[in-house]
Amino acid sequence: MLKFVVVLSLVALAVHAQDASRPIINTSGGQIQGITASCGLFCSYFAFNGIPYAQPPVGELRFRNPRPHGGWQGVKDGSEHRSTCPSGGFLGGVSGSEDCLYLNVYTQNLIGSRPVMVWIHGGSFTGGSGNSWIYGPDNLMPEDVVVVTINYRLGILGFFSTDDVHAAGNWGMKDCVMALQWVRQNIAAFGGDPNNVTIFGESAGGVAVHYLVLSNKASGLFHKAIAQSGTALVPWGFQYRPRELAYRLADRFGYSHDSATLVQSLRNTPIETLIETQEGWLDIEIPRGFKPFDFVPNAEPVNSPEETFLTQLPIDIINAGTFNHVPFIAGYMSMESLFMVYEHTIDSTVWNAFTRNPDYFVPHFWNIPHGTAASAAVSQGIRNAYWQDRPLGNDIMVEWLTFHTDQQFIYAIDKTVRLHAQRSSAPTYYYQFSFDGDLNLVKRVLMLGSWPGAMHADDIPYLWSVTDLTISPILPTNHARTVSNRFVRLFTNFARFGNPTPNAVDTLLQSRQWQPVTAATVHYMDIGHDLVTGVNPNGQRTAVWRDLEARYANDPFRFPRN
Repeated sequence: MLKFVVVLSLVALAVHAQDASRPIINTSGGQIQGITASCGLFCSYFAFNGIPYAQPPVGELRFRNPRPHGGWQGVKDGSEHRSTCPSGGFLGGVSGSEDCLYLNVYTQNLIGSRPVMVWIHGGSFTGGSGNSWIYGPDNLMPEDVVVVTINYRLGILGFFSTDDVHAAGNWGMKDCVMALQWVRQNIAAFGGDPNNVTIFGESAGGVAVHYLVLSNKASGLFHKAIAQSGTALVPWGFQYRPRELAYRLADRFGYSHDSATLVQSLRNTPIETLIETQEGWLDIEIPRGFKPFDFVPNAEPVNSPEETFLTQLPIDIINAGTFNHVPFIAGYMSMESLFMVYEHTIDSTVWNAFTRNPDYFVPHFWNIPHGTAASAAVSQGIRNAYWQDRPLGNDIMVEWLTFHTDQQFIYAIDKTVRLHAQRSSAPTYYYQFSFDGDLNLVKRVLMLGSWPGAMHADDIPYLWSVTDLTISPILPTNHARTVSNRFVRLFTNFARFGNPTPNAVDTLLQSRQWQPVTAATVHYMDIGHDLVTGVNPNGQRTAVWRDLEARYANDPFRFPRN
């Protein structure tokens, strides 16, 4: 009987091993078994989901640097995603688990050495995941790249800081570094080239990408970077008063202001309680989106007992040129802040608040004291430039949304691109995505289709297969498909060559040559119905900000002292 069982077991193992649709890969932590997935007619790839890259950051590991995963026994099933990191649920409550530091790998071929693209998801640093419900790799797979998507700690768990040795912060960014270390160590087994890694991300993910470019702790872990709709200079992406925020949190719970005691108390606080205290969009005071979200990256104290990720202000690192000099793409959507239409539907006090407080128009990171002549001049200059200082109301809504787009996104991204081009030894590329078609799903789901431009996150379905949004099938003949194919080709070319248009006769890209930005000329690519090259995008608008900054700002991007 024993022999019979042994024989059956061996037969089962042999059959299992011969299942080419479910390959098993050896990683540094153990074996992972993938699945075969479809990316269209005559197109398939292997998916390895839910691979742990760090220990679960639970218990005493909450608010501490990630630690490498200890590995597992046997073969781990990679057919399903695992837990997402905790965040507030759409209808309230909390979703996800603290045991969430997983990544997913997608590849068409396990043999060879292909460009690797590592995606860092957005979500205001408080929500989202790398899972394929939103970031399905179907569009990218035919370009023969290996794609990795990651989870990282979010919100208070990812970015709480006491601004001292007891909780330095940037836990979520350190997770990204550890995921990249895992990629360097393991990606060759999936057919990827560890010496050709591109990081890319959108919104908070774009901001995270730029922070990785700025951090010497990420040096050598990637070789190219793409920041979509966000850099470290956006007004909402850097927390310059983490200790003040920590004390506010302590008061909310009735905890001590002593940092060591506070951190330990928060480690012992149920996750649901922590997440439910995070502010939602309407909890943010007007002017929303003009100041840092609560839990975003910060500059850590240099005497932290754990390894730091970032100890300087982003602007100081950029100006000093001490960032990772890698080929860099940054860009934005033509009407990023279109979602602000709904702020007035939900909160009727916005117009009056701005009318009563003209200082709201002054960027906080220009360090201009409120109530001064300089503050009044900046406020007046912005109001004149965008709507000729007409009374605030619905009849200036398009101009208002354009102002918000520039304030929250374009001005900071434009500043980033110009500074990188001046200080980096590697090329910097600049784009605007302006196409408005049937794959602008965010705009359509939010019922904003009648408004002009491409809004924040509208580019996601042009790169990724988004199964989380129910839509009618997009036929291959739809021009949105052509734009999607071009967008994917530009980014995968960049991942492969460090140049988005290396082939002068690529008919898909209309034989366009996307020139890098130089100190003298701000070249860019407009990704619209066609690919159009030009210089100085939205030049009249960005000139307003540059002029006001030059005339009135005090230590811009070095954060308020008042």
